[in-house]
Amino acid sequence: MLTASIERIDLIAQDIEPIIQNCANLTSERQKHETKIAEIRAQSVKIKESSDKNAKITENCYQQFVDMDKLLDGINLKSITGPWLLSSDNTYTYKFNLHSLINNGQTVQSEPVHTSQSGYKLALIYGVFLDEKSQKRYLSISFIILPGEFDAILSWPFRFPITISILNLKETKKNINHSIPWNFQTVAFNKLINNTNVPFQISQFCLVDTLLDNTNTYVQDGLIFVKIHIDFMEPSANPTPNKEGLRTIQDPIQTNILQNMLTN
Repeated sequence: MLTASIERIDLIAQDIEPIIQNCANLTSERQKHETKIAEIRAQSVKIKESSDKNAKITENCYQQFVDMDKLLDGINLKSITGPWLLSSDNTYTYKFNLHSLINNGQTVQSEPVHTSQSGYKLALIYGVFLDEKSQKRYLSISFIILPGEFDAILSWPFRFPITISILNLKETKKNINHSIPWNFQTVAFNKLINNTNVPFQISQFCLVDTLLDNTNTYVQDGLIFVKIHIDFMEPSANPTPNKEGLRTIQDPIQTNILQNMLTN
């Protein structure tokens, strides 16, 4: 009986031995697969890091191209248009949206215009002025001298008469005009201090209702057109100044600069 049991155990042992060997083989294979998986994971991390780095490089390159395009556009625009200049007859025509001005209730400054490439930098300011007594609304237009690149070499004060006109789109002879005569005591014409200046305001340029009631005459698609004219030939452009202004008039350097500015 003991012999039979031993023989049975031997048979079982023989059956178990291949199983144990298979388990060992599986363990070895598992270890190999785990090693490969670890290697793949490490490679994936490196690939991701490289991909992120390449993506950042690509993004930086794209941003540089965008910045270069903007810079080129700015250079091209400046080289083509330069600053807005007065026309050959010393005028410039602005346009602005009257309806937006009325609805917003805020002042609006126009684009700047230069009297020449190296001249004065000017602008207009639009607003709506309410007369407290009559409760009537007026279009307010102000003239202002802005800080310019060539202020240091220009003649001061600004000494040229100005005419501002709201254009009649049907009959040019019926423009709404206001003139600003030159006066050396007018603060708005003086050289800028700390890059700021006081505008010369015409608070009651014309009634708002006059413009609205004559839509086809003064307003087109909500826009009105305002022309500014600088009279460089007016005698008051060369007045007899006070003692302080005399030095500027008789300074040959300043005089030459003024003549160059008018001919540029």
